[in-house]
Amino acid sequence: MKHVLLIVDPQIDFITGTLPVPEAAEAMERLALWMEEHPNCYDTVVVTMDQHPYDHCSFVAQGGMWPPHCVRYTEGAAIYPAIHEQTVRAALSGKTLLYVEKATTSEKDAYSAFAEQTPRVLLEADKIYLAGLAGDYCVAATHSDLLRDIPSERIELLNEGIAYINKPE
Repeated sequence: MKHVLLIVDPQIDFITGTLPVPEAAEAMERLALWMEEHPNCYDTVVVTMDQHPYDHCSFVAQGGMWPPHCVRYTEGAAIYPAIHEQTVRAALSGKTLLYVEKATTSEKDAYSAFAEQTPRVLLEADKIYLAGLAGDYCVAATHSDLLRDIPSERIELLNEGIAYINKPE
């Protein structure tokens, strides 16, 4: 059985930086604890991450709706320390670790890293645990794109590891 933990955008700018998601730090700490307590629940970790150029189209100065965030090579684009520690620990224990960058050009935004193609590691997974930031934007878009190629019963939302800009009722 192949089980994948898919973490969407666990980056500093979405937690304590320029575009903070409410309760994101708590969600990422809970996710890090889940990873530590459930190491046998997954054999692969996939982490998506914004890696924007300084003049990205989603930024207000370029006509977008967001403040500058996750600019490549800045502290804000880095993975949140608790998640980084657990992903490294997973890799050192023999699990596969894959980083997938998105929205890397000035002219194209992407809430999901899988709008055009779903990686084989996800297509072949028997179970995908999905968590990350923000639940109502990038996690939702990622989930929607996965459902294009993967049956819903193979995807489980780890709600304790998801934070929302506008939390659902």
